[in-house]
Amino acid sequence: MKQLSSFPRVKFLTSSIATLAISLISSQSATAATIALGFTKLTGVTGGSPATTAVLRAEIPAINFGKIASIVIKDISDSNAGSPGNVTGFDLDGIKLSYTAVDRAADVNTISALDLFDFSPTGTILTPGSQRPPTSPELFGTTGGNVNNAVATLGNFDANATTDPTRIFGFFSLGNHGQVEFKLKSPVTNNRPLYLYIGEVGDNGELATGEVIISRPAPPVPEPSGLAVLSLAGIYLVVRHCRKNR
Repeated sequence: MKQLSSFPRVKFLTSSIATLAISLISSQSATAATIALGFTKLTGVTGGSPATTAVLRAEIPAINFGKIASIVIKDISDSNAGSPGNVTGFDLDGIKLSYTAVDRAADVNTISALDLFDFSPTGTILTPGSQRPPTSPELFGTTGGNVNNAVATLGNFDANATTDPTRIFGFFSLGNHGQVEFKLKSPVTNNRPLYLYIGEVGDNGELATGEVIISRPAPPVPEPSGLAVLSLAGIYLVVRHCRKNR
């Protein structure tokens, strides 16, 4: 019998191993999807003192193909909207997820909310936008490029809408075109509409858009998949052939 040359054997064996690896990787890879959110402004305002926080609500539709893993808020304000300096961009007073829909800003602090937000730098990832002059101090409610929740208090809509350094409190500023991602403590399945509420301090025309990141679990690992079976069979045949021709 004509002996198989070593080069084709190596090439075939390498191909089989690569195919097996691709098969295993593809069978274990999770996927993600993004849902864009549109906000509706509620009537009235809320907040601390003075209380001028506008509340925006977005409906997250029922999802049957994955779980909500994180929420992203992005500043889309006009570069001249609002105040400059350390309060440049969208000023986020608070954020809530709730199954309750309200139409008045004054009601947002009384509705029950899901305990899903981690406001530490681990769970709240800030990408600061540009800061209109003066550029010092840094964006309000942030420390070293992270949200300082001791100042921002994002679990409540309680901002003092002022630039008075002795009274300003209860929010943080994104900067022009900045964004913040809230990684939820645990992915949540919503089989009915869920409502996202955010607050914009000052009600002065600064705008934001939102996204929901949906994680889809990795498919179960086949036992084994057809492609992996063929790859294993190929490796076996090459090894067997090599042994017979020694």
